[in-house]
Amino acid sequence: MAKKLYSAYVQEGSDILLHVLADFIEKNMKRVYRSNWWNEILGMFYNAAPALPTDGSDEELIDSLDFARCIKIITWRWREVFEDSFGDNSRICSNYVHELLGVRNAKAHIGRKDIEQQDAERALDTMLRLCKYIDTDSAEKIKEIYKVVRNGGNEAFIIDGPTSIDVPTNVEVEDLPEGSIKNLKDLVGTEVVKKTTLTKKITLGGKVQAYPIYKVRLDYLYYNDQNDRVGTWISRYCAENGMDSLASLKREEYNNIVEEFVYESNPDAIKKTQKNILRYGQREPGVTLIDGRIVDGNRRYTCLRRIGRESTDTQYFETVLIDVDAEADKKKIKLLELAIQHGEEKKVDYDLIDYAIGTYKDVYQTHLLTIEEYASSTEESVSEVQKRIDIARIIVEFMEYVRLPERYYIAREYQVYSVFDEMLPVLNKLSEEDKEQLKNIVFNNVLLQANRDQRKFIRDIKKLVSDNAYREYFDNQKDINNLIHEKFDAIEVTSKNDLDDFANNNAILKEKLRNSIEQSLQSSKEKKALLKPIENVTKSVSLMAEVDENTFGKMNTEEKEELLDGINRLSNVLDEYGAKLGTDDSGQAIMLKPLKLAISNANNPAIICKNIFECISSESITVKLTAVKESVSQSDSCEVQLFFVDSSYKKVSTVQSETIYVGQESECTLTVSADVAEEYVYLVIQLADNDKDEAIRIIPFELDR
Repeated sequence: MAKKLYSAYVQEGSDILLHVLADFIEKNMKRVYRSNWWNEILGMFYNAAPALPTDGSDEELIDSLDFARCIKIITWRWREVFEDSFGDNSRICSNYVHELLGVRNAKAHIGRKDIEQQDAERALDTMLRLCKYIDTDSAEKIKEIYKVVRNGGNEAFIIDGPTSIDVPTNVEVEDLPEGSIKNLKDLVGTEVVKKTTLTKKITLGGKVQAYPIYKVRLDYLYYNDQNDRVGTWISRYCAENGMDSLASLKREEYNNIVEEFVYESNPDAIKKTQKNILRYGQREPGVTLIDGRIVDGNRRYTCLRRIGRESTDTQYFETVLIDVDAEADKKKIKLLELAIQHGEEKKVDYDLIDYAIGTYKDVYQTHLLTIEEYASSTEESVSEVQKRIDIARIIVEFMEYVRLPERYYIAREYQVYSVFDEMLPVLNKLSEEDKEQLKNIVFNNVLLQANRDQRKFIRDIKKLVSDNAYREYFDNQKDINNLIHEKFDAIEVTSKNDLDDFANNNAILKEKLRNSIEQSLQSSKEKKALLKPIENVTKSVSLMAEVDENTFGKMNTEEKEELLDGINRLSNVLDEYGAKLGTDDSGQAIMLKPLKLAISNANNPAIICKNIFECISSESITVKLTAVKESVSQSDSCEVQLFFVDSSYKKVSTVQSETIYVGQESECTLTVSADVAEEYVYLVIQLADNDKDEAIRIIPFELDR
């Protein structure tokens, strides 16, 4: 007789759920739309084939809906009609409805092929979960179908409960020949190891293979001490009780201790998984070596052990059995563990420090795997793995810094992973010397627990480095570091308690660390505010440089006037800034403005320079001036001020004041600065009533010294 298709089981479940959903839809649509309920449904499927009947009894109308349309109606009218019916469970039920729409679509497109067992099981499980919120009796019927599929479609071996079926056993452990039991495979067929009809595909040694799933009694299994999840906890236990303390224990004592580690690593997750196993059974099989070492499934095993202590029933762990040697095939086992726990769906939520140290040990310390092999197994990029190793290296350095090497559980208690993660990009911007100092700074702050928000502390340092304002902070930290080590080097450190005592007994040092970063941030902020005008002016100059002069010729008169107005306003702003900047140490204006021609005073005579073509060949030059009347009404003399400027209008000579008379030659000797490197300097002649940026004459003189 041909075996029944899994798709047929799914269809049976769909048929049961269809009647439940149809009644559910009728009831709720009538509640909201009253007598117009069927017209609302007709409107949803306007022009859809096959057409729905437009009239008939309520029973005839509702019976015309198929499974797909029921799911669509609930989906399309979820908020208006159906959401409130599920109360607090509305969100999860909405997910079930959407998933069932996908099930229907998948079932409709498989043609004559059957669906996979796991897909059928998932579909029926979702139907069961949704149905129990609507009709518990019908849910029980779907549950029976689900159990058949869960048990491999073998209806002859249906048992109560959601676990897989067992191949009947016919051997008692006591009947096995003495010395014949070397591993779990020798116990297959007994009450200790029961073979089921299920299989699980795993990749071992690069080959994908379906392995049979067994149910193994819990007392024949033991935790994997190489598992990264409990690695730091085990290191803590060994540090406190001796390096060989775990290895010397009997199996049950060992399991009891490691069980606590697994539980403490994530109590909430254990409680949640335990609740699910109690409700649905163990849904995901583990992976176990034939010596009983659990490679994958430590959390599930923990839950089953906890359940077993509260139940009179014998508990079994569903698992694949792998025939490899734990010592000889370490690499193969590790690759398998990584692929299961960190690859594919990355289902295991490891503590980041445990994960980082595990990676560091496998790649860098023991060289069990290359970084490429590790990345391939965990479906990560090499750079992701490398970053985790870099963080682990800093964790290793930190533990050495506090004189508790390899006590990585302490790093976990300090919660330093995110701190060191944030620190990595900052380190990459620094010199080797500054890198070491930054690590010391961070280590000191962690040791003294100086910052409540350690990530903010690192971001503050990152800001100082980014603004190139960290030097003062680093210099200050050197002094504080010396003070810390004067005290820290004098104490004996054997445990985390010693570190905590040191932090608690040195509140002043802790305050110095806090004040140092706060003062440096404030100083940086003030300096940045001072430099803001420079930044804005630089940006403005860059923007002006981008102006395309070719566009000037294309402007109309109005546009040119608008541009000139803007230039004038910009010039006024610059003049105002220049005035506010004041003068330098020599009294000269910091911002030099171009000199402009002064408006002539009609009462003053014209000033004539008589040695206009003379070269300046020494430090000084005698300027010869005279005055000429242009009108008889003009004065016979006038007061002038003389000095030389360079091409940027900076004064480069002494300043002389002189009275120049009409018809007489006056001589004024000016000393020109030896620092001037230009070919020409310019003689500026100002009248007493001229503004500082005005001149009646500007005369070039060649420098030839």
